[in-house]
Amino acid sequence: MSQENTRKPGSPSGSAGPKLTRRGVLAGAATLAAAGGGLGAAMVAPTAARAKDAAKPVITPITERTTPISKAKLPLSLEEAKGVRERFSVANWQSAGDDGVYVNMHFPSFKPTDIAMPSHPPRELERDIRPELETMTFTREDGSQSDTLHDYVFGENRTQAVMMAHKGKVVYEAFPGMNPWDYHIWMSASKTCVGSLCIILESEGRMDLEKPVTDYAVELAGSAWDMVSVRNALNMASGLNVEETTEAFSDPTSWIEQFFGTLFAGEATKWIELLKVVEPLEGEKPGDRFRYSTSITQVLVLAAQNASGLKYADLFNDRIWSKIGVKSQYMVGLASDGTAVGGGLNMTTPEDMLKYAMIFTPSWNVVSDEQVITDDLRKRIQTLGDPAAYKGSTEEGYHAQWFGEKGERNSAQWDVVFPDGAMFKHGNMHQGIYADPARDFCGMIFSTSPNEMPDYTPGYLREAAKRLAGG
Repeated sequence: MSQENTRKPGSPSGSAGPKLTRRGVLAGAATLAAAGGGLGAAMVAPTAARAKDAAKPVITPITERTTPISKAKLPLSLEEAKGVRERFSVANWQSAGDDGVYVNMHFPSFKPTDIAMPSHPPRELERDIRPELETMTFTREDGSQSDTLHDYVFGENRTQAVMMAHKGKVVYEAFPGMNPWDYHIWMSASKTCVGSLCIILESEGRMDLEKPVTDYAVELAGSAWDMVSVRNALNMASGLNVEETTEAFSDPTSWIEQFFGTLFAGEATKWIELLKVVEPLEGEKPGDRFRYSTSITQVLVLAAQNASGLKYADLFNDRIWSKIGVKSQYMVGLASDGTAVGGGLNMTTPEDMLKYAMIFTPSWNVVSDEQVITDDLRKRIQTLGDPAAYKGSTEEGYHAQWFGEKGERNSAQWDVVFPDGAMFKHGNMHQGIYADPARDFCGMIFSTSPNEMPDYTPGYLREAAKRLAGG
């Protein structure tokens, strides 16, 4: 699929192209969403009928209701909360306006959600706050210096929470737009959990990464997914026409638009039926090129559930969440048929997300009695991807914007792995998770930022890791 119409990341204003970008994990549903109506119904209607009958969703802008973003720390009035619910649509939520802020922090009020309660004795994270990080800057892609960390986090980016830890201690924390005890949606940072579970299942002998993904996602047997190995699915190199691009999101008839349109509001397993009809890309084999798609992650959710015999939330809780000393519950939003949307709908508090990130570092024992991600598992996650498939991808360009430097590869559902082994995963509306094992550093980001705004928060995480570790 041509990349000529995708926004070129790195422009100072971030507005060099259409608003809808690959980075919107659910933004594809925006052109199909209808206020009070089913996304799936809009998708299956003929074009003319859709234009005539589908109600245009209400899109709430950013107003004084959430400006400054610190207002999100306060409860809405009863009438305001009712209004957000009445206006709910995927399009309105993903536009990151006033209503989007509320939905990101109250998602179970809008869609079914699965829950795993904490069971490991809670672990307290020590604080060793490093004031010098407040004035830290980093060099951006064009050679210019960024704003200071403080000015950026408390500026116009609509950041809600940032936490960083070094050697198991919190060195920076800021909560401009939420309380420390509030929960928030992870968006595509959730995908790291799916990737980790598949690698864990491989180590248990329950999953063979070289086998077709349909050996486990049996719901898709007999489709084009038969050609895609679990490895290539983990590395988002499917060779199928499922990539999230601006061009595809701008076409209501594109496959990815239809997929997102049915994930929440389709008839039961309609989203799975759509997965069965994907087509191979002409002249491209699985493994050739990194092409990002949440649909691939959802295929892996099906595979992991079948390989383990557990529904996704129970699997994640059994292998990971129950082994971390978190304080609050883990939640994950559900698709129209009750399958977890592991590709984007995790929800936790900021500190519990940071504790999850810490299991990828040498300080894992600060938050757990057991090394959940062993050294061998971590190495597998870091190196599963193919640098050749990453080079020249759309994602590589995003990474240059976020960090001022490009990575070496993507791997096991992480967007980027650097030559030094540091890993990062981005999420729609500027979420993020960063793990840097060599520097014993990790960090997390929650925001509700419109996607047309450039995101530089990842660059601050990497710069902090380098400074704290001496390079």
